[in-house]
Amino acid sequence: MDLLKLFSPAYIFASVPGSDFHYNWLIYGIFILLFAASFFARSALAKRPHARLEEEFFGGVPYRMREFAIVGLIFTFFRDQNLPYLGMRIFLVLIGLLLLAYAVWVFRNYKKHFAHRLALQGNKKVEDKYIPKSKKRK
Repeated sequence: MDLLKLFSPAYIFASVPGSDFHYNWLIYGIFILLFAASFFARSALAKRPHARLEEEFFGGVPYRMREFAIVGLIFTFFRDQNLPYLGMRIFLVLIGLLLLAYAVWVFRNYKKHFAHRLALQGNKKVEDKYIPKSKKRK
């Protein structure tokens, strides 16, 4: 496969790309692995030391991985069945680019805000639950 073809609009936007898609099982495998990895990612994220604080940043990652995998499988199936307009190569390229952009956005957001959240959690005043409290009026 010539990777320079990916920059050609005629190649990317061909409405009926043809049924000679030789890499369909490889693409199916990648999306199935992405779907399976989402379950491992959920358990790995839950075992991290600051899992409660990191849930704000990484909480949606396993679900997004599943969404990208399912949409990718659907568009790969459309490409394999040679459906007009739904089997265009641009959809598979967009799935990969969107997955990469989402990963960069989550990582950037984590690096930018996690230290601040950790400092706020460390400075949080812990109230002693055994100190008498004033009665509440009804």
